[in-house]
Amino acid sequence: MVSAMGAGARSEDALVALLLTTRLGEPEEEPLSPARFWSLVAAVPAPAELLATSAGDIARRTGFPPDESRRLERLLLGGTNLAFALERSERQGFVAVTPFDADYPRRLVDRLGDQAPPVLFTVGVRELLSSEGIGVVGSRAVRPEGAAVAREIAELAAVAGRTVISGGANGVDQEAMTAAHGAGGRVVGYLADSLLRRVREPDTRRAIADGTTCLATPFPPQTTFSAANALGRNKLIYASAALTLVVACDLERGGTWEGAVRALRRGYGSVAAWVGPGAGPGNERLVELGAIAVDDVAAVLQPPSPDPVTPLATDQLRLGL
Repeated sequence: MVSAMGAGARSEDALVALLLTTRLGEPEEEPLSPARFWSLVAAVPAPAELLATSAGDIARRTGFPPDESRRLERLLLGGTNLAFALERSERQGFVAVTPFDADYPRRLVDRLGDQAPPVLFTVGVRELLSSEGIGVVGSRAVRPEGAAVAREIAELAAVAGRTVISGGANGVDQEAMTAAHGAGGRVVGYLADSLLRRVREPDTRRAIADGTTCLATPFPPQTTFSAANALGRNKLIYASAALTLVVACDLERGGTWEGAVRALRRGYGSVAAWVGPGAGPGNERLVELGAIAVDDVAAVLQPPSPDPVTPLATDQLRLGL
């Protein structure tokens, strides 16, 4: 039984989410995708009810086909291996958070729906994941003027008590996060690469020790960077922030561009694009697609419009993303 796993204060529903959607216990079966996990939760809001049930019972409760129900039955038998894996992970300082945990940011579920990650691997102050924040994103190869904009926004956000939310990549992300730390502010970094490697960096350890930072990723802590992971990470920034400013992006290419367009198309969050000095070649096009044009740094800290996350129609974008 999961309840006998010695997993501290975790609920059985949280542990079942880990069993079904991660490889922490090194299961032989393929874990559920986010969309399939949320489909299961729609049918069984308390998934711990599926423990110690047969594949037939799972099929009747969830409506899943027999083969998939048998896969779930086998995944649910991995409690002991999961317990050891969680213990190892938490000794390293990583905490896995699910939608059944109080520290999981509700905005992700509200805005992403069945694309919300069933698990976030975190290190640092998890309460920051639900704090009021400003997203700051942009290209790695940002011009000096754009880098200055990222730093100024982060410093203003820190003074205003707003968390800076970014992606931890070189360029705009790092400029903003470093500036926020320097101004005594709070930072949430959603990572697309190795959380394990990042926490070994001295600057990261100091920021975590200061109680001003939370790093999170929907991928296992040892995962290395990929373009697909970056796109999966990007939506978490938009969904977590009251507003996300794209400081600089390329035109119709690159991760920053694709992340912003998807956020506009799917209503992940309120998107603004910098149109002052240092803006990238894609920024004006983002404004044409519905992003808020910003040429005054202080305007980023103003409250968003009453309906900031209305998705654009697909035919407005004509991008096929």
